[in-house]
Amino acid sequence: MMNTFKRNKGNIGDVMPMGIFVICIACVFASFADCVRIVNVKSSVSQLSRRYILRMETTGYLSADDREELLEELSGAGLEEISLGNTDTSEVGYGNTIKLEIRGVTEDGYEVAEYRTSTAKY
Repeated sequence: MMNTFKRNKGNIGDVMPMGIFVICIACVFASFADCVRIVNVKSSVSQLSRRYILRMETTGYLSADDREELLEELSGAGLEEISLGNTDTSEVGYGNTIKLEIRGVTEDGYEVAEYRTSTAKY
């Protein structure tokens, strides 16, 4: 019995479009993952600022202990070069405006800023 099946020689042109497509999808996925990480850092900073402005409402300012905790938590969230610029660190009177300003840079160099105001209610 004679083998009648013949094999065709492969051609790089047959698989090249699929290879290019896979590389493009990998690049898009890597870019998406990077964007999600940056959004997560910003979300964490926003949540921390909300929590600490609520603390500041009850004390009238950002205490030294709270400041240290906030800096530590911001660092843990992925923020570097942290600045608490115009944050109220001394007591304001009841009913006066209190401010919390957080600025920093992610490890990739993106700037993050969060600014909150509220009223002292202690």
